[in-house]
Amino acid sequence: MKEHIKRISILIFSICLIGILIYTEQKSERNDKTISLYFKVGNEVIKTWENEGTYFLFLPSYAAEERIVLTPYSPEFYVVKQGRYISKNENISDIIKNQKVECQLAKSGKQFQLCIMQSENIPAMFIDINNNSLEELKADKEHEVSGKMRVIDPNNSIEEIHAFKVMKARGNTSFTGFEKKSYSLILSEKESILGLPAGEGYALISNASDLSLIRNDIVRSMEVALELPFSHVGKFVDLYVNGEYEGNYYLCDKLEVGPERIDINNMETLMDLIYSVRNYESVEIYENENAKARKFQISPKDISGGYLIEREYLNRFQLEFSDIESAFVTDAKECFVVKNPNYCSVEQVEYIRQFINEAEKAILSSDGKNWENGKYYWEYIDVDSFVKKYLAEEVSKNYDAGVTSSFFYKNSDVKNGKLIAAPGWDYDMCFGNYLEWMEEFSADPTGVSKLSFNANHSPWYAKLYEKPEFYELIEQNYWKSVEPFLQELLEDKIDDYENVLEASANMNAIRWFEELNENHLYEDRKEIYKKLKSFILERKTYLDEAWSLEKTQES
Repeated sequence: MKEHIKRISILIFSICLIGILIYTEQKSERNDKTISLYFKVGNEVIKTWENEGTYFLFLPSYAAEERIVLTPYSPEFYVVKQGRYISKNENISDIIKNQKVECQLAKSGKQFQLCIMQSENIPAMFIDINNNSLEELKADKEHEVSGKMRVIDPNNSIEEIHAFKVMKARGNTSFTGFEKKSYSLILSEKESILGLPAGEGYALISNASDLSLIRNDIVRSMEVALELPFSHVGKFVDLYVNGEYEGNYYLCDKLEVGPERIDINNMETLMDLIYSVRNYESVEIYENENAKARKFQISPKDISGGYLIEREYLNRFQLEFSDIESAFVTDAKECFVVKNPNYCSVEQVEYIRQFINEAEKAILSSDGKNWENGKYYWEYIDVDSFVKKYLAEEVSKNYDAGVTSSFFYKNSDVKNGKLIAAPGWDYDMCFGNYLEWMEEFSADPTGVSKLSFNANHSPWYAKLYEKPEFYELIEQNYWKSVEPFLQELLEDKIDDYENVLEASANMNAIRWFEELNENHLYEDRKEIYKKLKSFILERKTYLDEAWSLEKTQES
């Protein structure tokens, strides 16, 4: 009896499914505006993207090894010139790529063009979230969704599966100014994606304003060449969300405390142990004009570290203050958000505020000495990291340098409790790339800004630059690490970027053609790389002269 019922249930389900598929196909053919074409590539289903009557099928790199078939819920069609009938589950991998092929729906006779494009050399990331969630993410930066992802390498030899508990849009100008959004991911557990340092937090950077797509990777690679602590490069991926191609993205690890990220004493973990229920929100807020924290009754015994903090400029700091959990302002009105621990006790936030205040007094003094206690700036900060971070920002002419997305960390006093400059973040607006409203200084490959050309800049680096021992280290590190790195960029590396990313970049340019045109950003790719190389060459030529060791030694 049970088996009989089971068979009937399966039969009913099959009939319903067939009905749904037939209805979907008929509805698609009746729709005068769009056609829903879905193709199965390996285990993934990819939907075509339509623009002015042309339907683009954007294939991942690994598709060369897979059959590409029309799914059962897509309408069948003819390839007109070939007189070829494309039926369900038929392999179309032999259709010529990168050309618009005239097609006609089998039932309605509706005509359209199909263009198949395929990426090369880079992995594909497939993200599954709830229906309509992507549009909600793009509309609201606070909206969060969970889901899963599959990452497949270009050769289809390795597939990674990861679950994430949070996906949300990120960025400021990039969020408000561009439809192609960047995203933050928080995995369900600490894992490595594509060999990146294991952790929970990742970012998918859209590089929407950077036509070259490579500036973020260039500066991150420069930080690695400089051996800035905990600096890592990311990975380029072709991103698909719910089967729809979203373009070329840059996957990178977020700056967070962890064994493979910023490996310092994790006070957030200690706070979690003390407040195991994680009832942070119920604890009373402590707030005055200089600090914000929580009135916890218990703190870890050692509150000297670690801390991960971000410098923010005043206007944005004030605008977002109500949403910030822990923060402080120095006597020189430098604003900092405490990223770890996210929820600080009063004792913790006052400790790190006092430490930064003392360091700041030494940095800003003419002789580098804090006259209140007689300690010099190098007793507070790790000078080597500050020099290297400065070079990455200055050489690239990063628009946000010393303004925002500027991170520092401090470990426990038991483990080198100096303030260390952390790797940079968001390098899309550098090396001559700038928006119309930005200062023209960004477009000039000459000049040494001391990270002070932006009206919202921090005064720290300008003062450090004036100190002879700091300046000497700038020159030494430039000639040891940066100059050879720039030379390699000009000779080989930029050409390598262009060749590796060409297919994916072409797909990305088609996918976001309308937005690029609206923002006057669309250009021939050869010209894009030519301009970038020209800027770097002029920048290098200027800095070679400005930071000449021979001149310094002669004087």
